[in-house]
Amino acid sequence: MEKVFIHPQKDYDPAGIRAAAREIIASSGVNPKGKSVFIKPSFVYPSHIPATVGVVTQPPFVQGVAQALNDLGARMVLVGEDSVIGPSRSAFYCMGIYPYINGIAKPVYFDEERHVRVEVPNPVIQGSFVVPAVWTEADLFVSLPKIKVNKFAKVTLSVKNNMGFQRQSPRVDNHTDGTLQEKIADLYRVRPPDLVIADSIVAGEGEGPMLASPVEMGVIVGGANGLAVDAVACRLMGFKPREIDHLRYLEEAGVGPLSDGEIEVVGEKVEDHARDFRRPSSQLEGVSPNIRVFQGPERCCANGCRGMVRVALDAWLEKPGRRIREMNVVIGRGLEDLPGDLDPRKTLVVGQCAYGHRDRGYYLPGCPPLPMKTAFTIQRYQGMVPSSTHYHDVARGYVAGYGWQAERIFRRRPDPLKIQ
Repeated sequence: MEKVFIHPQKDYDPAGIRAAAREIIASSGVNPKGKSVFIKPSFVYPSHIPATVGVVTQPPFVQGVAQALNDLGARMVLVGEDSVIGPSRSAFYCMGIYPYINGIAKPVYFDEERHVRVEVPNPVIQGSFVVPAVWTEADLFVSLPKIKVNKFAKVTLSVKNNMGFQRQSPRVDNHTDGTLQEKIADLYRVRPPDLVIADSIVAGEGEGPMLASPVEMGVIVGGANGLAVDAVACRLMGFKPREIDHLRYLEEAGVGPLSDGEIEVVGEKVEDHARDFRRPSSQLEGVSPNIRVFQGPERCCANGCRGMVRVALDAWLEKPGRRIREMNVVIGRGLEDLPGDLDPRKTLVVGQCAYGHRDRGYYLPGCPPLPMKTAFTIQRYQGMVPSSTHYHDVARGYVAGYGWQAERIFRRRPDPLKIQ
């Protein structure tokens, strides 16, 4: 019987989070005394403005958990993450996290860390991954996911949080219908967390992962088995755990339980906090009268090209009062002849499956294309991309990241991302 703890916590008070985390850690049977502890929050679309509180793990949450680990005798606490908007350091600047971890935990930037190739026995779809060595070598791994919905995986919880260990190019490998859920399950088995403490003080619903709307939950959910924690989080969000494919695959592999009868919930009751979260959409047709969509009947993947385009378009669609400019989107496999009146200056052809129509507009390659490449390509048609990220923070990350690279080259240190 796996225990999952639901602890009341109404706000992002580091002292309250510290006390709650200390109780969850001690009660879970995880002992950090004398050990190196690696913490993985979720900063995938980093921003510290209030509107994104339901999108990313909040800095006071990271602070409180790191302090609790130190209280319980951790030898070293590391906080590591990557970024989709530039060097890994950009995520830390955009989150404004440095004041929260100064003197408490050491930042770890994935693109500056030595990487290793790891094998997954009996994989569902992908048998090896290149990951930061610090993840596999730390004595303890603690996952701090943000509880929210996700356009590609339905939910982003502790299992999905491991996707952040992949760099941008390998992250989109197997990012299609029929492969993504399997990949998520395989990657999780590289190293399941020793402890999960999920940021559900404010969760995220709607057009996640990037534009999830805040939902005040007022709880922290944690436990030693990530699958059990995710099962409870699903019920809090109005999902059935087994409707999440990657959770079901892991249950079948014996990684952990999903059923109520195998999980003991300690503390707050699930039914006192559960609600039906608004779910995201990956549809393109009908999102705006000014966007014409020519969608192939085959291989127009919700978890691939279609989802990537919709995630990018949401940056404009979700902004009240913003005028959507005329645009044609050609996507998917199996399209016959396109209308002869398509203006190539207003036409975007997306992905490998639509390659045959590449001469009808601007062609965006990939299977699927990279998320930021997709967003900046759509910017050609819709104008400057609306962003919750402060660009000066991104710039600081670039300067710091390039400075590190210049020092590495000057001192003739090996490229940490190059696998021998």
